[in-house]
Amino acid sequence: MRNWLFPLWIIIDVLVWIAAIALWIAAPEYTTLNIGITGFALTLALLLSVLRIQDLREVLKSSYFKTVLHHVINVSLVLSIVGVLNYLGNRNFREFDLTAEKRNSLTDQTFKILDMVKSPLKFTVFSKREEWEAFLNVLRLYQAKNKFISLEAVDTDLRPDLVKAKGISDNGTVFIQYEGKETSFLMEDELSVTNALLKMLSNEKIHIYFVTGHQEISCTNTSEEGLSVLCSKIKDQNYEVRTIDLTQTKEIPKDATALVIAGPISSFLPEEAEQIKKYLEGGGSLFLALAPAFKAELYSNIADLALTYGLKLGNDVIIDRLSTIQGTEATIPIVTKYENGHPITDGFEQRTIFPLSSSVSTVPGNDTAQILAYTSSFPGSWAESDLKGVTKGKAEFDKDKDIRGPVGLMGIGEKAIPGSPRDSRFVLLGSSSFLINAYQGQSGNGTLFLNSLSWIVSDEGIMSLNRPGIEESPVILSSQHLQLIFIISILMVPIIFFGSAIFIYRRRRLL
Repeated sequence: MRNWLFPLWIIIDVLVWIAAIALWIAAPEYTTLNIGITGFALTLALLLSVLRIQDLREVLKSSYFKTVLHHVINVSLVLSIVGVLNYLGNRNFREFDLTAEKRNSLTDQTFKILDMVKSPLKFTVFSKREEWEAFLNVLRLYQAKNKFISLEAVDTDLRPDLVKAKGISDNGTVFIQYEGKETSFLMEDELSVTNALLKMLSNEKIHIYFVTGHQEISCTNTSEEGLSVLCSKIKDQNYEVRTIDLTQTKEIPKDATALVIAGPISSFLPEEAEQIKKYLEGGGSLFLALAPAFKAELYSNIADLALTYGLKLGNDVIIDRLSTIQGTEATIPIVTKYENGHPITDGFEQRTIFPLSSSVSTVPGNDTAQILAYTSSFPGSWAESDLKGVTKGKAEFDKDKDIRGPVGLMGIGEKAIPGSPRDSRFVLLGSSSFLINAYQGQSGNGTLFLNSLSWIVSDEGIMSLNRPGIEESPVILSSQHLQLIFIISILMVPIIFFGSAIFIYRRRRLL
């Protein structure tokens, strides 16, 4: 072999070895490719050794080789220690979130779901190789919190057979395997993963019936006055949403886990109210959201159902003058005060909006009912009993008729039903507009509603992630500050660097 070819082949073999090591580290899933490249590098090294066996023997006997071997062993030991530490780090993953809002950590609700995983569970991500990390970084947080969880990623470009067999059409589809069951979902964020996990762990099918026939807010209405946003979130939780017209039935179906009455405008017939009463007496639960009755007592027979749970809806409308400071009307209370002793609002700190709301209070002598949300204190807010005056734009506090703030806006009650596997639960909301699409984007209305719905169906899981908001800390710079920044960054720093360069250059020329 020509003298210049042998060193060239050595360089090629070294490069192939480097490529093989890099592939084993960066892409261990390509087993066949990695074994092939490693085998080629090993074969080429053996062939080159055989061709120059005599020269190789002389090199092995030289003092130069002993020195090189000594350094190679030292470097190998250091790399081995680093490799072992890296392996242990991967096997015992720990994450530290130093952000003030904990934006890179899982929520407490997700931890509750992870505690329910008691046997091996596997996440399999189907995605292009270059997009794996975005999905795996989130799933590793789940794996770090539960030893039963394992991860696998499949390159959709490399395994089109699996993609076709499983009917995958979207990049980022994740399959979950648990106790012989399998389900898939499109991964977007933590909420999508936790919802899919909850769906896999849940053995009970939950049916939510929305009462219709009284011009209630509709799930099919996608306008600002509709309920489509919340209904979509309910369905994402594997809760089945159905509708029921009580004039067409004799009794509420047995599979109804809970009823929702959202903002009726016309009154309920006595037969309809009786169906709901029997349903509750049989262990059913109800979420009732009513708007102030400005025209007449339209739904007193429905509102009276709350009395047996220790709750009472006021015939009034809430006035909150502090809301005007935040840019809304006085009839749209903005709430930040909650009862933290209940699962629905425990740790809940988001702002909620209760447009056109009646007061909700507890019945004296009942110790099971609770008020979960309050307005600001008096004189900032009160419950105005003069509804006609409010419609004319007049509202003044009357100490003999009106209720001083803080006023309750939302209450819950429950009672045990003999022979029923679960308690009958009731949520009373004094504002139906609280639920509409217009107030779901910039407030915690959706989270509070979904948490309430989760509670009345006795679901151990979550309905929404109570993420803390990002605190905005704006930096306000005066004109003097801006001038100082300009002088330092645009003038002084370049002058110092150029001056230093000229000084060093002249000094070296003089040496």
